[in-house]
Amino acid sequence: MPVTRRRLLQSFGATAGLAGLGAGGVALVDAEVLPGRSVLNRTLGRCDARPPDAPRAPAPLPVTGTFRSAARRREVAFAIAYPPGHAPGARLPVCLALHGYAADARSAVGAAGYPEVLAGALPHGAAPFALAAPDGGDGYWHPHAGDDPLGMLVDEFLPLLAERGLRTDRVAVAGWSMGGYGALLAALTHPGRFRAVAATSPAIFHSYADAERVNAGAFDSAAEWARYDVTARAREFAGLPVRIAIGAADPFARAVRTLRDRLPDPGVVQIPTGCHDTDFWRSVAPEQVRVISAALAG
Repeated sequence: MPVTRRRLLQSFGATAGLAGLGAGGVALVDAEVLPGRSVLNRTLGRCDARPPDAPRAPAPLPVTGTFRSAARRREVAFAIAYPPGHAPGARLPVCLALHGYAADARSAVGAAGYPEVLAGALPHGAAPFALAAPDGGDGYWHPHAGDDPLGMLVDEFLPLLAERGLRTDRVAVAGWSMGGYGALLAALTHPGRFRAVAATSPAIFHSYADAERVNAGAFDSAAEWARYDVTARAREFAGLPVRIAIGAADPFARAVRTLRDRLPDPGVVQIPTGCHDTDFWRSVAPEQVRVISAALAG
């Protein structure tokens, strides 16, 4: 859609004061000096992620439950999405799904429409897999004092899935936003454990101060931030089956570009048009599901 003066003024009217901005004011909004960048991005079409390029089909409702986690010191909810034609007890490989901040297991399995994409791909030869998500809290999927969601994920949740018949010798991990960061951290912490790693819009910060400004609960201290800074460990991604996708207008895109430039293979990072939203996540889901399906089938 072309950007007209009328469209700009209508969109800016949703944020007090933006309707009167001149060119200099728009530049300040774009640089995040003034508020309203999300409105500006949508007005300029920066959030217009390409439509999904694969068929989708109805998928069964996820199976849900809870388990007691020693690593998290609490009862943890989980959700498992089985593809059409498969029920609990099916001997399927599994993709772990890591939710974003203020979300949960149930939202993770539906975050980008993976179940519907896989259901649409099965008639065309895609290999089936289960999508399994536990509640990881809001601590950015790394260990904190008294709460270790990453330990729970690998040491407790995977054995639970194995008890339910799933093939935990063939595992992938995918995550969105905070969960995208978690997927990258899981790959670094357990190299060789995952056959595919899909990090979508990963919430990566430039520094501890940046993390504190955006989300004060992400890291408990500067030392903890340094311990789990995936950008500082970029060289360790060499040989890992990682793919990263983030919208060019995503607020985390700048930090992801820094990570990309330090990776052994910068080509694993894709930065197309898009924002930090479900539209972008759904736009990249078909390719991610294809990659995960192929990796788990091999």
